[in-house]
Amino acid sequence: MRRKSCYFAITGLLLLLCLVGAGRQAPTAGLPALTAPLEQDLVRWEVGNFMKKWLHLARAQVWRDAPSSAETTAMIAEFFSLGDERRRLQRQQVAALAGDPARATLGIGALTEGLDDVRSRAAELQPCVEEALEAAISAAADEMGLMRRIGASRWPPVDFTFEPGGLVLVRSPRESIRRLPDSLLRPDIPLLEQERLEREAEALDPGIAALIVRVGGVATYPAQVTPDADLHGTLIIASHEWVHHYLFFHPLGRRWWDGGELTQINETVANIVGEELGDLAYEKLTGVAVHRPPWQPPTLRARNEPPPDVFDFNREMRRTRAGLEALLAAGQVDEAEAYLEKRRRLFVANGHPIRKLNTAYFAFHGTYTDSPQSLSPIEPQLRSIRAEAGSLAAFLDRVARIDAPGQLEGLARDAGWQPRQ
Repeated sequence: MRRKSCYFAITGLLLLLCLVGAGRQAPTAGLPALTAPLEQDLVRWEVGNFMKKWLHLARAQVWRDAPSSAETTAMIAEFFSLGDERRRLQRQQVAALAGDPARATLGIGALTEGLDDVRSRAAELQPCVEEALEAAISAAADEMGLMRRIGASRWPPVDFTFEPGGLVLVRSPRESIRRLPDSLLRPDIPLLEQERLEREAEALDPGIAALIVRVGGVATYPAQVTPDADLHGTLIIASHEWVHHYLFFHPLGRRWWDGGELTQINETVANIVGEELGDLAYEKLTGVAVHRPPWQPPTLRARNEPPPDVFDFNREMRRTRAGLEALLAAGQVDEAEAYLEKRRRLFVANGHPIRKLNTAYFAFHGTYTDSPQSLSPIEPQLRSIRAEAGSLAAFLDRVARIDAPGQLEGLARDAGWQPRQ
């Protein structure tokens, strides 16, 4: 009981610190009145979910009703199967309404009833599934040497809850690709309302482009993780958010809010570590090892791409980013926006339904420098350090100390990175 009390105290401290730092969204003048009714109340959300999760854990400890290993495996399989069923029923709803809504009324009612049953059962399983996945990630992080210990407790504790992907209002100047402070919105805002909010945000400042995007995870405490991924993807997302919790107590994580290069480094580090950590957690849960080819610097590897006559999303997105930057560098803002709309239509025609393509789109996706929306050297710089560091723990320890722009390049050059010619 003393060990559990220590764990509660440590986790409570982490919660309070994260609440103090939960100001990622710091909207500029004019936005608060527009976004306030639609923003997530992070303090209320975190306190409510913190209490719900730990009450479940306390009840399990008191009643000693923790499921067996076989029961846990079965619950995990059922939970993710229910997710597949929920998405199938939702697609059927959309298809029914897209046909003849008047004739589909009876069918919609049955589908809604089925969805309610699926959600109810998933909610029953969710606490145990979350706990099992948290334990797998924690064990993997411990094995990799990423965890710190305070007495008998591992730090920071892995804690997440399934929550529909949150919405983020992203803004960027029209004449450059630069992510301005975000607003974290409720996840249940209808699409038409999102588009209205984007238009009104842009109307506040004609020099601003706006876009609302749905994210897979948010590094609140407990972290918010979408229920729409499969088991492996969920473990990677939850691990990514845990890395943000880890970095919060190091110089790099405390500079997330500075934006620009430091935000990009934070997100790309979380991607790299979260992927490796999620892979090992998946192996611990399923016994299935994930094999990835070793990373090679771009200067040493041939880019494996489809033939030129085959539409490739990554290749076309890189071309779009390069074309946009060329037009913006020439000061051709209107031409750049016309170019982006033309490119958006090309993506849609080839099966990629991008709703809106503007500088805010690239400002958001470019934060993750291992994405095709980014032309930044940050990802190969970090990968070079990871390859030279040997262990994931050594890599994370080295990059977690970064606290100023320009430091990453020095570390990368020391690790053998060279700019592409």
